[in-house]
Amino acid sequence: ILKLGAGDNANKLPFGTMGPQFFPHANGMVGRSSALDDDDTDALLLSANLGKSGQSPPPSSPKALLPKFILESRSDALALSRIVWHRTGRIPSNNASSTNLPYPPLMMGRPDPEDLKAIRSSLLNPFLAMASCRTGEETTDAEMRVYCAYSLPAVILLFGGMNWEMDGLKTCFLELIGRDGLNDDDDDDEDEDDDRPPPPLPVKRCLASSVHAVAHMLGPEIVSKDTAFLASFERAFLRDPDEAIRLNVLKNLASFLGALPPGDGAGHRNYYLPLLHSIITGEDVLGASKKRSASNPGVLNWRQRDAVARVLPDLILLFNAKLTREFIWPILKMLLTDSVSAVREDAGWSVPVLLRKYTKSHSEKEARAWMSEVIVWLKETFLDEGNGDGKVLKRSFSKSRRHKKMVASEGAFSKRQGYCRIVAAVALSMRMGEDEDSNLGYDHSDSEEDESGHNHGMPALPIDPFGKMSQAEMNRFRSILLNDLLPAALDMTVDCVANVRLTLTKCLKLLPADIRAESQVEEVLSTLEEELMTWDVGDMALNDVQLGMLGGTGANGGMGAMDSSMGPADPPGTQQMDGNVLPNSLSAC
Repeated sequence: ILKLGAGDNANKLPFGTMGPQFFPHANGMVGRSSALDDDDTDALLLSANLGKSGQSPPPSSPKALLPKFILESRSDALALSRIVWHRTGRIPSNNASSTNLPYPPLMMGRPDPEDLKAIRSSLLNPFLAMASCRTGEETTDAEMRVYCAYSLPAVILLFGGMNWEMDGLKTCFLELIGRDGLNDDDDDDEDEDDDRPPPPLPVKRCLASSVHAVAHMLGPEIVSKDTAFLASFERAFLRDPDEAIRLNVLKNLASFLGALPPGDGAGHRNYYLPLLHSIITGEDVLGASKKRSASNPGVLNWRQRDAVARVLPDLILLFNAKLTREFIWPILKMLLTDSVSAVREDAGWSVPVLLRKYTKSHSEKEARAWMSEVIVWLKETFLDEGNGDGKVLKRSFSKSRRHKKMVASEGAFSKRQGYCRIVAAVALSMRMGEDEDSNLGYDHSDSEEDESGHNHGMPALPIDPFGKMSQAEMNRFRSILLNDLLPAALDMTVDCVANVRLTLTKCLKLLPADIRAESQVEEVLSTLEEELMTWDVGDMALNDVQLGMLGGTGANGGMGAMDSSMGPADPPGTQQMDGNVLPNSLSAC
């Protein structure tokens, strides 16, 4: 497999980087603190994965301006899907159906039945025994279980998910995570299991980061009926007291739920949404922001919250607008007001996905009300507008803005920067696919649910949360920008804080060409660019919106808020912006 995934084969169908991408869970996941490293995905593999689906963003493409975590999530979803399609001998079509693969050459690399028979008879049983071996040495036993857990997804893929119970792989999985937490009602085995040691943390951490891949290999029909496997997801992973285990599960939460069939009832996707809402908003995840630590006051558990913020765009796609508003919107509001700036900035990318989901509501009245609710909340929270009754003063473009006295807006300047970043995210979502002739993959405009269908026991083509918009969606977003979001942002032209004006400038440069050409927007942008030209900061790349555009590290590099929040502090008396050192006199007045 590794041989097929490197070198000259990297751009060949159907697998390309299939080998290296199959083991993303093994890279930094056994450790406690490296699960959210920005550099744990090879840039070459990322480009190759997106390229084989016709979605590789060229340097000038708006998609290249998306943060790296969104592109990585898309890349991992496509890689996992290609692996499952190749193993089952099927590929998806653009309408989310699947067709049989022809034998030459796409069937190359699939396991030969005779080879599988030989491996099953000679090697499988020793591998399964590693999950429960007892040599008398705890260190040796734990090491064998780690090796077994690390390779288990590959073994399941080799023999096929349909055979995992018959081959004993299911028993192996349950042994590795510890049966005690799953068989609460089984009193017959209680005495027998008393002397079983708890599973080592590295074993559960490794399995927590690959349980979503196992679910995809099993297929929706098997997963939805396997109560023990589903119970392990909830009890052994989501509710585990170890922070690293929960973190690894949260990172792939949307992928796991995407492997379940849509609908209500046990084993289906909607069944788990109230449960997930309760766990995520509980004291172990989002509720931990209220805790204090002597060594790290105010930011305890922030990586878990950031993992939830990063997974929300894919999570929103899996449910209809009503469920999204009831269970996911409250989570998003908590993340947008988090005490850590990196969490707030990553959460801001879910706002355009949420608004787009609301446009697909069956009721136009509901769609308008829910989108208005989001806009009003954003203005009340970030701009301190309104009086808490859900109503804000309607703004309009002001032609006399340039002649106003420069005054400080109410509220913290970081809130106003956050508002500009959200406006930029909405604007950038409108530009997705503007360099394409057609919408590749899933047509977002056809259904209200946007739920991944399943055919032949396998997942359909993964949905892109930042795919090309339909014309109706474009018209709706254009109205939201011009009438609701932009007027308040343009008032920041005279903001007292220079960093706010700089963020606003970058925001306006991301607007679609037709909106940027509006007289009021064009006037404000021209004013801001003229002002920035007077700053004595060297060769600042004013026309390069890729540098630190919205916080976080973009697809093509650049410095963002995540880097600055985790790295060392700037020298006294200076502040770093887009790689340039600005004196404090330019960051505020």
